[in-house]
Amino acid sequence: MINAKEILQNTDIYKYNFKTEEDTDKKHIGFVIGDNFNYSQAITSGENNGVDIYAMTSVLWQVAKEQQQEIDELKKLIKESDK
Repeated sequence: MINAKEILQNTDIYKYNFKTEEDTDKKHIGFVIGDNFNYSQAITSGENNGVDIYAMTSVLWQVAKEQQQEIDELKKLIKESDK
């Protein structure tokens, strides 16, 4: 199994413009692949030149499941401490 939280935490989101756009154009928001940027190759294409949307969605799905499990456990602890 992958460490989805680690992939999520090691991948930053940036504001950027495409090379063909001006700095004054509306910025895009997303991953930036390349040197000096924090991203995980686990969510990039095989050629490492784009985002693999299916891989990214799967990682986020796993993180959501893990977080829901933590929420359920914390709710249980709170309920038990109220007794």
